Amino acid sequence: MRAEALRSVLAINRTVGIVLISVLFFGLGEQLWSPFFPAYLEARIKPSAGESVSAVAFSVLLAVGIYACLRNLFEAACYVGGGRITARLGDRGSLILFGVLTIVGYALFLVGDSPVVAIVATLLIVGWDPLSVPVTFTTVGATVTRTNHGMAFALQSIQKRLPKILGPVVAGFVLAAAVRHYGNEDVGRVAGMQWLVAVALLLGLGSLAIQIRFMPHQPPVPRGPGAMVILRGFHPTLRRLLLAEVFTRWCDWLIREFVVLYLMAVRGIDPAFVGILFAVQSVTALLTYLPIGRMTAVVGLQPFIGLTFVFFALFPLTLAVVPDGWGLVLAFVVYGLREIGEPARKALITSLLPPAVRAEGVGLYWGLRSVAICWASLVGAFVWYAFGPERLLYLAFAVGCLGIAVFYLLVREPAAAPLTVVAASDGRD
Repeated sequence: MRAEALRSVLAINRTVGIVLISVLFFGLGEQLWSPFFPAYLEARIKPSAGESVSAVAFSVLLAVGIYACLRNLFEAACYVGGGRITARLGDRGSLILFGVLTIVGYALFLVGDSPVVAIVATLLIVGWDPLSVPVTFTTVGATVTRTNHGMAFALQSIQKRLPKILGPVVAGFVLAAAVRHYGNEDVGRVAGMQWLVAVALLLGLGSLAIQIRFMPHQPPVPRGPGAMVILRGFHPTLRRLLLAEVFTRWCDWLIREFVVLYLMAVRGIDPAFVGILFAVQSVTALLTYLPIGRMTAVVGLQPFIGLTFVFFALFPLTLAVVPDGWGLVLAFVVYGLREIGEPARKALITSLLPPAVRAEGVGLYWGLRSVAICWASLVGAFVWYAFGPERLLYLAFAVGCLGIAVFYLLVREPAAAPLTVVAASDGRD
């Protein structure tokens, strides 16, 4: 009886549990290497004969910017495609397919020997998260009562955050140990990254086996209308939230892939301490999820979503002005607090999409956002090269403030989030 009561309080069932395990395993595999991937690219890019230090630095910044741009474009395709695939194959079939693609990416990374191959492999690997997002939303929407959506997404956020606590710490210490072992920073980073990706491959295989063995089959929902029909049916609150998010995610992606380079190359922070900083961020975020998940049922979703926008903007400003040591820890606490409204935001999006088109609607929402922000990292690379990393951080703060203004001026949570009926399918995509 106690176990049943606990499952009820935590809004968890068998299907949600399998999804959470998949998120945990694949997420841990990704977090073992992805925070340090820009540093890996830096180690892989070798100067040619006569090439200046400035030219090499620009090549590294450009490579990281191109990687982040391609990642967002690929994720956009995955979000939209993931929604369509989930609507056709159901939760179980789509998760298994997405897992296989991730395994292929890991294998390609291990056999490849160039930055280009590494970027292609990485895109396949990071595709699992955007592909699986519609599955998460449809699973929660179909198997959890509406009043428990906030708690269900809080649990899902915890499962995504746990790997972000353990993964970067392990990765930082492994990379530092590899550098000491080989006596060369570039060689150590490359070798250490290959070790970490090999472990991630094993975790992915384990997750895939669990999905095949235990994930219950649910029939897919009937095919929904085309993307343009769904977009026209978006609730006005959802449209305004998307606009506010575009500004805020520009703030984030202007600097996201450059943070590790800023810490290691500009401020001279050891990889092990960088991993600890990322863990501090994730622990901070994790500590907010369950309390906020319960409080959303009492005070509503909007207050917590608004705080998310505030902390998104504050992180680059804090990172620019704090000293090393405890100051950086404080900056990454702020980095973690930006997740304070994540479960509330997802719950609001879920409630604003009709069940018949929820998977495709979620994919379309995330896909449009990714297309809108894909250029941010390229802009960030040029701003860093032309004006320096500190100016880039201040620019990100300014853009984040625009996101705050748009949210508080335009976005209002409906008293009862309506599930407007979208027009029937016209047979077109």
